[in-house]
Amino acid sequence: MQQAIQQRLFDRLRAAPSKATVAGSLPVLFFGDLFTARVVTVGLNPSRQEYLDTRGSELTGTARRFETVGSLGVRDRAALAPDHAGKAIETMRDYFGIDKPVYSWFAGLARVVEGLGASFQEGTAAHLDLVQEATDPVWSGLSKIDRAEATRLLKSDLPFRKWQIEAFPIRIIVCTSRRVLDETSALIGATFVDEGDFARLRWRIGSASVGDRTVGVVGWNLPLVRPTGLTRETQRELGGLLAARLDAAGIAV
Repeated sequence: MQQAIQQRLFDRLRAAPSKATVAGSLPVLFFGDLFTARVVTVGLNPSRQEYLDTRGSELTGTARRFETVGSLGVRDRAALAPDHAGKAIETMRDYFGIDKPVYSWFAGLARVVEGLGASFQEGTAAHLDLVQEATDPVWSGLSKIDRAEATRLLKSDLPFRKWQIEAFPIRIIVCTSRRVLDETSALIGATFVDEGDFARLRWRIGSASVGDRTVGVVGWNLPLVRPTGLTRETQRELGGLLAARLDAAGIAV
């Protein structure tokens, strides 16, 4: 890990939590191996279920998905030493490892990614969120009861997300909702060149110049966990369609 990248990741892990952050949690910098991924999917923010069970207790043992302040044995984020931060990052990189308790939200998205010719498990794809904090209440609830805090979280985390897109070898960004597509395209200055319909989804394809490379941007209007009219097979077909349209636009997957 390059020292400058390591320092930026460590600094984000040590940043003070929001008042809405799941107690004891750490910001989720990425899901899967961002260091090797050429495709990244993007959502709004981590689910509280990445840290808590249905009763609101912290996940432990084989159910644990990410490190926490408690699992690392420190009093708070500010007390994270380099070895603590390093362990937290390695756990994030191994999120999609074999026999890991991956959150079910990723099932449909993984099939779209496979249709694009990439894989979370093989490390050619990873996941990011616009906001790195898992919140309690969940994002939709927070946006209703404390819109100011939700807006603050989004604005404060977007620069880190932009830095990640610039610093890591990302070629394709897959946005999982209209809100995420709008925020991401504005963040990196994407220009859209193609769009269409697939089942109940309205998809769009564009590109942006990031440093010395062209990054493809694709997305659709509805989260896949909602009624989209897609089956497991047509989720893969959606990925294949997007790959073909990217290729037709001269954007390599």
